[in-house]
Amino acid sequence: MNGKERLIQAAVEEIKVRSLHFTMDDLTRRLRVSKSSLYKAVSSKDEVVSGVIGWLIDSFNSKESEILKSDIPILGKLKMFTEAFMSVTQGFSSDMYGDLKRYYPEEWERWTAFREEKVGVFMSILQEGINDGVLRPVNSAVVYQCLSASMTAIASPEFLASNSLTYAQAVDTLQDIVFNGLTS
Repeated sequence: MNGKERLIQAAVEEIKVRSLHFTMDDLTRRLRVSKSSLYKAVSSKDEVVSGVIGWLIDSFNSKESEILKSDIPILGKLKMFTEAFMSVTQGFSSDMYGDLKRYYPEEWERWTAFREEKVGVFMSILQEGINDGVLRPVNSAVVYQCLSASMTAIASPEFLASNSLTYAQAVDTLQDIVFNGLTS
């Protein structure tokens, strides 16, 4: 792991503990480096936060590529896709999303655009399953709207906080409803 990767991993750990309220001093302690060494690697906390968002996006895109290239059946791909998304974001509190939206609006927009793009990829896998006769025909536009609105709604920091949920828990519940329905 190079210095930049180590810094991003340390920032991810700080975010899991302190949300985006971590300081550069917190990073120096976690990394066991001097402040001057830290500032040789990055110019600001904004750059660190941007690096973390970029790392999250790149991590998922790498997993997505493997899933899409695999010979796994469609339903398995859909489940693996949502599980990969959850694993990338696991451990982040609802505060992190609220802080991202409040203090780093450009990164929030980047994250929101990424999430929307991934709903589109999910929909293309779903459509492939419908075309192959593996999944029953449904109105894809309605499914897309439901998923897009649901992902936006469950990512709301207010929703997560008021329901004492992590983002991963909310996504897991949504995945369960999508794949298993509401009947027992």
